Amino acid sequence: MIDIDLIDEALNFYNIDLQYRDKCYNCVEEINKKEKLSLAFSKLYKKMYIEEFTKIKDLWQYENIDELFGVNINPFVTNIMVLLGYNYHRKNMQQYNFDATQINIHKKRVKECFESDLKTRKKNGIRISQMLWAIYFIRIKIVEIGSLQFEYDSNSVVKIHIPKNTNLNIFKVKESLKKATIEMKKIYSIKNFKYICNSWLLSKQIYEIIDRNSNISKFYDLFDVTEGEECINDILNFVYGMDQCEDYSLLSENTTLQKKLKCNY
Repeated sequence: MIDIDLIDEALNFYNIDLQYRDKCYNCVEEINKKEKLSLAFSKLYKKMYIEEFTKIKDLWQYENIDELFGVNINPFVTNIMVLLGYNYHRKNMQQYNFDATQINIHKKRVKECFESDLKTRKKNGIRISQMLWAIYFIRIKIVEIGSLQFEYDSNSVVKIHIPKNTNLNIFKVKESLKKATIEMKKIYSIKNFKYICNSWLLSKQIYEIIDRNSNISKFYDLFDVTEGEECINDILNFVYGMDQCEDYSLLSENTTLQKKLKCNY
């Protein structure tokens, strides 16, 4: 049984808009009343918060929440899963000795995961990707230092992520990398590691069409880039704010990057 009081505590902890409280209550009531639903939720909850973190990575392959939970379910269930991690988040941030700045960043990012799809994309619940991204913060796999985010992947690898709408000023990027080299060693007790970045921003196809003086181009030049996976879905998501597009001629042209991508693809 999910304690409804935990929902109010989590909404307050992340300073989430209370307009979503009724939807949270209704979803929790539905989970608590239906045994099959409750069992499916509990099973996934354990994987999210209790079992080895490596098991979470397998969940990125799912796009449909009914498939993920194994039953037909209220789409707001992904939001509930995020909220129920707040106490873990609070304790984890204490364990890793986060300062006030990092605590506020973490709470802000989880709030964004909870609200982004509801407000921007007008969905009935957040996508699985947003739920998982919140869990990465809650379980302290990601810290944000300057303009970049850094994911602790292993003792030898730290992954770089670029927050949405980040100004990739090359001087700020280099400053983030410099600070992260110190902070990641301190937070995670690791010694020697390398940075990797799998962002769509490092697409060679994009690099070929953008201005060499652009921030994206200068960011690209920081890495030894190798051919990666196809990233059309990421480009639609981060550049155009879309899940899919059947007719590229209808893509918006509000930014220089949008215009160049549309013209070339």
